[in-house]
Amino acid sequence: MTIHYDDIGINEDILLDLPMTEGIGTILHDVATPARLVTLVAAPTWTALASGLMTLNFDGATQYGQCLNANCADLKFTAGDYSILCAFNWASGGDDSAIIMGRYQLDVGGWELYLYTTGALTLRHHHAGTLVPLVTGNPRSAAYSMGWAYNTNWVMGLSRVGSDVVMYRNGEPLTMFASVGGVIDPEATTYDLVIGARFTKDDNFIKNMLYRPRIIGAALTAAQHKTAYELIKGWL
Repeated sequence: MTIHYDDIGINEDILLDLPMTEGIGTILHDVATPARLVTLVAAPTWTALASGLMTLNFDGATQYGQCLNANCADLKFTAGDYSILCAFNWASGGDDSAIIMGRYQLDVGGWELYLYTTGALTLRHHHAGTLVPLVTGNPRSAAYSMGWAYNTNWVMGLSRVGSDVVMYRNGEPLTMFASVGGVIDPEATTYDLVIGARFTKDDNFIKNMLYRPRIIGAALTAAQHKTAYELIKGWL
């Protein structure tokens, strides 16, 4: 029996899927139904792992990917649940705060997923105007996990359910730390989806390997996150 893309449970509500099978060039083809166009800027390096899996290697200085706002307006997540999947191996020598991906404007609207040099991985939402009871008093709400060390192949997943966020590392749920009141719905934004850099595309560059970023318009279950890891672990 032939198994089609949408027959796989984690693909049912998928909004973006970049498997990076091209292995050459400056275009990433979205195999999800929206079929978005994602372009690479400053030529990240196509890199084959020992298994033959093609990935992208970013230099931590100038390189990133982008999907223009006109082609990703539905990735706003101003209401409702969503999930993000990818694999990465980040290295020191880039920016201390390194964006995996985001569609946001700082303190105005949208969402971002980023790593920090302490080993923290944070999902942050932005809000126009100061909201209470945010811990910092800034118009942001966030949740984060720890232990994302350098120079290791990680399979990352997260599910945002209401105001709660659960992150998964190699298929296992992690202890989460969050803003008081949880992760509040972000305000709208008209900024591009950026992979590997800040929303302004001039800072917070990630360094080293990134593979198959996926965005799902629903909250994946713990079992689905485990499945996502099992499907890829032998290739990393």
